[in-house]
Amino acid sequence: MNNIQNQKSGLAKLMATENLTVQHAKTYTASFDPKNRILTCPIWTEMSGDLYDLLMGHEVGHAIDTPADGWHGAVHDRGRSYKGFLNVVEDARIEKRQKRRYPGLRKSFINGFGELMNRDFFGLKGRDINSMSFIDRLNLYTKSSYTMDIQFNDIEQDFVERVQACESFEEALKLTDEIWDYSKEEQQQTEMPQDDFGYEFDEDGEESETGFGDGDAETDGKGKQKAKTKARGEDGDQESDDSSDGDGEDDEDGEGTKSAKSDGESEDDESSEESEQGNAINRYKESKSLSDGLDDFEPRCETDENFRANETSLIAKNAREYVYLDIPAPNLKNIVTPAKRVQELLTEDFSKQRQDYQQVANNLYADFRKKNERYISLLAKEFEMRKAAQRFAKAKTASTGDIDISRVFKYQIDDNIFKKIMRVPKGKSHGLVLLLDKSGSMSENLTASLEQILILALFCRKVSIPFSAYGFGNSESVRHMDFPSDPSFDEYGTVIAKSYSTGCFSEKEGDLQLSSVYLREMINSKMSNSEFSNAVKNILCIMDAFQYRYSYGKFFQRPKSESLSNTPLTEALIASQPVIKEFRKLNNLDIVNLCVVHDGDADTTTSYHNNGTRNYYRVGYQNVFLCDKKEKLQFELSDDENGARIAVSKWLTKTTGAKIIGFYLAPDSQVRNVIRRRFVNDEVLAADDSNKKYTWEWKCATNEVYSKYAKIFRKNKYLESKNDGYESFFIIAGGNDLNVGDDTFDAPDKVTATSLSKAFGKFTKNRQVNRVLVSRFIGMIAA
Repeated sequence: MNNIQNQKSGLAKLMATENLTVQHAKTYTASFDPKNRILTCPIWTEMSGDLYDLLMGHEVGHAIDTPADGWHGAVHDRGRSYKGFLNVVEDARIEKRQKRRYPGLRKSFINGFGELMNRDFFGLKGRDINSMSFIDRLNLYTKSSYTMDIQFNDIEQDFVERVQACESFEEALKLTDEIWDYSKEEQQQTEMPQDDFGYEFDEDGEESETGFGDGDAETDGKGKQKAKTKARGEDGDQESDDSSDGDGEDDEDGEGTKSAKSDGESEDDESSEESEQGNAINRYKESKSLSDGLDDFEPRCETDENFRANETSLIAKNAREYVYLDIPAPNLKNIVTPAKRVQELLTEDFSKQRQDYQQVANNLYADFRKKNERYISLLAKEFEMRKAAQRFAKAKTASTGDIDISRVFKYQIDDNIFKKIMRVPKGKSHGLVLLLDKSGSMSENLTASLEQILILALFCRKVSIPFSAYGFGNSESVRHMDFPSDPSFDEYGTVIAKSYSTGCFSEKEGDLQLSSVYLREMINSKMSNSEFSNAVKNILCIMDAFQYRYSYGKFFQRPKSESLSNTPLTEALIASQPVIKEFRKLNNLDIVNLCVVHDGDADTTTSYHNNGTRNYYRVGYQNVFLCDKKEKLQFELSDDENGARIAVSKWLTKTTGAKIIGFYLAPDSQVRNVIRRRFVNDEVLAADDSNKKYTWEWKCATNEVYSKYAKIFRKNKYLESKNDGYESFFIIAGGNDLNVGDDTFDAPDKVTATSLSKAFGKFTKNRQVNRVLVSRFIGMIAA
């Protein structure tokens, strides 16, 4: 989005004192939808800051002051031209109120109008403004902030002053009706034939004595015409004053100011003119009653029509189209499988595979505890020490007001004789929601990933940190096992529903179109001791089943409920939003960390719902935004294959406050590509001119950067990357490098203080590297 558009979108929200939805489109002018609170701004070419301020200030004025029902009802109850008349009066009213609220807009309104005049928006080139109809002169006079030198007769001047004093929409509506009736007679008489002496004729061919055919002159009783000129500045004087309201009103009492009199005008002349003006108004009201039967004629506001016609010429024809897509609402009953159901399926499957399932599971559990229990205890101790250190670092000592008896003897030489108390602030409560990728490419990484998740689960349970771990994917066979009564499937588990997402997300007009997704809860902190122990054993059995490339392990085959699929990460993040909100609420948490463990980027999303069909958006050719109408949020999709995932990640963080931590498992075959994508390209392009891309110098630079990061990765087995949408993003060596080794400490052959120190340091470092998922998480939540 253009930088000025970003700035003005924020300006609109500030002026409206509410979180308006600001959108841009190839439309003729700015507009406001009062019902849905959506402000639509045009994509104009050569748009200046003053003109943008004028449009924003004007439309925000409608957002604050114009009622939705009354506005649309008034427009449609009258003729087609009536809308232009109501626009003139209502625009004058809301602009006056906006300039009263924000005095800084006065100059922008004047400069913006001047820009529109220079572009001949109102079709005035080569024309005498004072010869135009009253509604056109009124439109220009109010739009110019009452600075143009325009003539009005006494009746019209009364209308002008009433427009200036208008405060409510009801007043504007009533006044528009009167101006409409006056303009109907005025413009109708103007179109009647006249003789050479300027007399008008009515429909019967008789001379007309009304004297208001030209709309800006009246007879003085002696056959001569007398023009009234009312040229005023913003404060009612000949010269404009920036300190005035710009609308001829008094800010304190809200009453409009009257016309300024000339210096030589006497009191008698003033009272005589007022009397003459009153008589003219009375004569107008009498003549109005005679023309009530002439209702077929519709007056026009020519300047308003010209404005609308000329808007098309200012549209930025080459500008990208703006597409606004809604984030669909997840249907959690078709997405989330409770841990109880997941464990039931696992227990049922493993029991059928082996009669000694329980004995094997118990042995696997004993081996796991022997291997990791000491390490988990050390992690818990380290966590408590870090947590305590952080708390005491923020501790403050204060006086209690009670005298310390042991210090009373010092009262003559020391004021510090009161008891002290140390106030230690309570640390923030943390929680963890974990998403594990259950895609096909995770097959080789699943055993090691599950082991680290179990270590993390046992650690959280030991130190009383709320947690919940989910596996995510979109295998339809797994969803059928989780939801056997789902009408989307037949009795054999075949998908029969027409819905693309099989009921997982809403499919309203404009919703982003997503695939199906499941969140299968594996383990959580709310389980009882027996439930937790059984869940750990089942997960250990899954680890055994996935430890080889084949579909079976040492003791168990891969369960049918653990079939792998694609990587619907974008869908999983959207579905996680209400899950995280509920998790935070139930556990009364200050901070929730969302950990995502995966080995590939999210599946691409390219379409949205439109009239029951799939419409495709093109990020490279359109400005595409994901919108949350409820929260009034918009996130632009970057021109990247992960654009949707990045936008959804930012939305998730904004709406839940959760920190998203990514762990990307990179097997040996993908390390080079991952490092280039996450580090090399961004770093080289940031340092060099993008015009050098793909040149020999650019290739040399990329190779140099890659070598630097590859060396760090080989040494530490992980890299911390900058990845948009994540709080932190770690690239971890996958495959065998991800496996958690044992905690055996090999003492050196020649035992000395130095050799022992080095060996122990290497042992500790390797242990931390092998358990990088756990150690990094602890470092974050202990702060």
